[in-house]
Amino acid sequence: MASILVSAQHSFAGGKVKPIERVIRKRVVYVGRYLSTEQQTVVLPDGRQAIRDIVRPPDAVAVVPIDDAGRIHLVRQYRPAIRRAIYEIPAGIIDPGERPATTARRECEEEIGLRPRRLIKLCSFYSAVGFSTGSIVLFLAQGLMAGGAEHRDATEFLEVRAVPFEQAYRWVLANKIVDAKSMIGILWAKQRLDLEESRDRGRTARNRPDRTDRPPRRT
Repeated sequence: MASILVSAQHSFAGGKVKPIERVIRKRVVYVGRYLSTEQQTVVLPDGRQAIRDIVRPPDAVAVVPIDDAGRIHLVRQYRPAIRRAIYEIPAGIIDPGERPATTARRECEEEIGLRPRRLIKLCSFYSAVGFSTGSIVLFLAQGLMAGGAEHRDATEFLEVRAVPFEQAYRWVLANKIVDAKSMIGILWAKQRLDLEESRDRGRTARNRPDRTDRPPRRT
């Protein structure tokens, strides 16, 4: 990606220059089935010009599906860009006008054959802010129940595997899971689940009778 870097000292000395680039020209380079790319000519904060290469994929969702037994359902598929098969969480493109939660339920059912009773939004993030506009909304899916038959794209070949969530978390820490959305999703889910477990323990402790309030036993 061609670009010109401006030093932080030059750009922000005295706070006089705002970190904003103005687009003065755009040229569409490629339009495909999944994404498009364009080349932008921009004016930098100091008045110079630079070229920016921008990729425009569709926005998407990703789902961390955890069943009542505490297992996460992962999919394994071959990714030609990196020429290897990897484990990922279910994910898919948001159709025009569709709510992200609707996409999440659909993709979960299509890829692993299970539909969530409950969806919790964890976060949204941009996959590669240096050159891509694509964003992903991340959900935790719980209360999984049998859905319809798995219905995938004709070119998708997925292997579904359910593993204990803690095992998947260790895979992330060991860098066995290398997909960004899956790493982010599992780490966020771990934080959320640990917080819920801590709250449950606190409620249990508060509801437990205090033995010091009981009357002394007669001897």
